[in-house]
Amino acid sequence: MARTQDYDQLVKRCFTESLPDHVIASCSAVISRGPADRTDLAAAFKTRGNAHDDKGEYAQALEDYDKAVTINPLDADAFNSRGTTYAALARYERAIQDFDEAIRLNPASPLAFSNRCFARGVLDQLEPAMADCNEALHLKPKNPGALGSRAFVYLKLRRYEAAIADYNSRLRENPDDAYALFGRGVAKHMKGDLRGGDGDIVAAQALKPDISEDMAKFGIRLR
Repeated sequence: MARTQDYDQLVKRCFTESLPDHVIASCSAVISRGPADRTDLAAAFKTRGNAHDDKGEYAQALEDYDKAVTINPLDADAFNSRGTTYAALARYERAIQDFDEAIRLNPASPLAFSNRCFARGVLDQLEPAMADCNEALHLKPKNPGALGSRAFVYLKLRRYEAAIADYNSRLRENPDDAYALFGRGVAKHMKGDLRGGDGDIVAAQALKPDISEDMAKFGIRLR
C-alpha cells in the first residue's frame, strides 16, 4: 500500500508540478517504474519532454516526444509539442509534418492550426498559412497566438492595415509581446507612420534587445 501511495504521488507531481526541474525529476521516476498502462507511460514521456522544451533542452525534448508518439501514436498533443520544438530549432518543414499529423488526429485543435500557420509563414507559404490562422480563429475566436501568427502573415503579404489590427488585438492581451510590437512597428513604418513605428520598435528592443535579429530570421526587416 505504501509503495502504491508513493507511486501515485510521483504520478501526481509528474503531471501537476509547474517547475520544469521538478517535472523532469518526477516524470523520470514514473518512467523508471515502467507503468503498466502504456498511455500513462507515453504521457509521462510527453510531459517530461514539455519540461525539457521549457528549459531550452531541445535534444532531450525530442527524444522524449519520439518515445511518446512511438508508444501512443494517437496523441495529437505529443505531435504538436514535438512540432513546436522543431520550430524552435528552425526546422520548419519538419515541424509542419508534425503539425499535419496533430491536425489529422485532432482537426479541432486551434493550437496546431496556429502553429502550422506560423511555420508556413516563415517558409513564405503565405496563402496556406492564412487559411490555417483563419481556421484557428474560427475554432477559438480571439486566440492571441493565432492573432499574432496571422498578423505576421499579413505583414509578409504587405497587408499592413490588417497586420496592425491583429497586432493591436494581440497587444491588448499581452502588451509586452516584443514580437508583436516590432511587427506592428514595421507595419506602421511601411504605411508612413515613422514616429509610431519607431515608438513600437524601441519598446520591442527594450523588452528583447535581439528582437531585430530574431525577426530577420523570420524574413521581417525594417527597411
